[in-house]
Amino acid sequence: MAETYQISTERLNLRAPIATDAQRITDLIGVKDVVWNLGRAPYPYHLSDAQSWIERCAGDIAAGTEYPFVIETSADGVIGTVGLNGHPGNVWEIGYWVGKPWWGKGYVTEAAQAVLDWATEEKAITAFISGHYVDNPASGRVLKKLGFEPVGVIDLPGRARGVACPAQRYTRGAPPEAAMKYANHA
Repeated sequence: MAETYQISTERLNLRAPIATDAQRITDLIGVKDVVWNLGRAPYPYHLSDAQSWIERCAGDIAAGTEYPFVIETSADGVIGTVGLNGHPGNVWEIGYWVGKPWWGKGYVTEAAQAVLDWATEEKAITAFISGHYVDNPASGRVLKKLGFEPVGVIDLPGRARGVACPAQRYTRGAPPEAAMKYANHA
């Protein structure tokens, strides 16, 4: 049986994704302005993509290699996701997205901070990396608020974009070379 986990913040509930989240995730991430900022998600994004991701999550959670969370508000339900992907040396990459109606409201920062705190307290994780495409500076502002420091730029592929694009890489407690070497990129 897969591990279960949940985090509550002032405005949010964070929990593992479940099958009934698939349609909502598809509707939100399927917007080009959202998916364009992610590395692993295709465009167009179909219900089958969300269903496959949720199925993979269960195995990754059970293996302890990834900790994905859906982000919920009491008024709107699921509004996005945030998660951690493991790399060698107990270095973990955080990635996130929220639907366009919730951009600029501080939800990503609140959710990501809660996940970083959970990871440190519950999993004894202290080495984190992350990144964003350089044409998405809002994500960089979030990372800086979370205590991440920029360490360099590399080209990263984007399934939705169909090409590799420059991405700023960050570290918080991890060696800079880890941020440049490992990149799950959302």
